[in-house]
Amino acid sequence: MDAIQQHMLDSYRAARRGERAPPPPGRYDRETLRTIREYRRFRAITEPESRPPWRARVRTALMWRARRSATRPARRPGGPEPSGGRTTAPGAS
Repeated sequence: MDAIQQHMLDSYRAARRGERAPPPPGRYDRETLRTIREYRRFRAITEPESRPPWRARVRTALMWRARRSATRPARRPGGPEPSGGRTTAPGAS
């Protein structure tokens, strides 16, 4: 059920009970987003981070890169081998 269907059902129930209809979906979206933005700004002032956020992003990227290179085999200079990078056992034809 999407938001419009839920609103229609709630409006029907409210009309049957003699209550006020609920607000339409999306009515308070801007106010909610504004409140979230203000809350984030407030937290940024009252709870400063120990390090700037860009350092955490750089550290995460470097750690990801290190883990990725540790799981991959080392490349040989000169590009890929003619056999598609697969090696065969000695003596196998």
